[in-house]
Amino acid sequence: MAEDIEKVSSEQIVEQPAEQVEEPKKARKKPHVSFDILKCALVLVLIATVAGALLGVINWVTYVDPEQSIKETLGKEYGVSADAISNVTTEYSVLELGKSKVNAVYDLGGGVRAFYVTASGAYDGTVEYVVCVKDAKIDKIVVYSSGETASIGGNVLKQANLDKYVGLQIANIDTTSEAGSNDAKSAPIYISGATKTSKSVVNALKVTAAAFNSKGGENA
Repeated sequence: MAEDIEKVSSEQIVEQPAEQVEEPKKARKKPHVSFDILKCALVLVLIATVAGALLGVINWVTYVDPEQSIKETLGKEYGVSADAISNVTTEYSVLELGKSKVNAVYDLGGGVRAFYVTASGAYDGTVEYVVCVKDAKIDKIVVYSSGETASIGGNVLKQANLDKYVGLQIANIDTTSEAGSNDAKSAPIYISGATKTSKSVVNALKVTAAAFNSKGGENA
């Protein structure tokens, strides 16, 4: 029996497959945020915070109240104290004509009312004017803010040119609609090549007249 076992051919021996040993799974590495990245992020946040705070302080220090600025300008023009000038905008029921509008109306005393207006039609979009009315006539018209070019458009807005409207009766200003190109070209302040800027001047007068008439055509 033992001999028979010894004679068993090696070819008859069936080798058992070795058990496969699973390799241990490698643990996933957690994403690593370096200290340098965190430090940079904190620095950027700090810079943004400080810059925002400084900008707020600068805006607060340099802020100019437009109403106070207009009052001071008018006060110098008419020899009155800015504190004596009052805002009477609520007395007027019409403050717009097309895209032009009256931002505020001020009583300077002595029968003078100043209309702070934004007039449409300009080459750069809009121009802000202060139009003063006394005895139902244009007493003064000045540019408060403008982005028009200093060349042709700027010539239209020169004070000597705007003064051509001083004495114009409010009753003679058409308020049915905003100015068109023909209105601008027929205006006394018109300069060839500056139709749009001229249109804004006419619109300033039109919206002023519309507001003035809404109070019954009276200054006070």
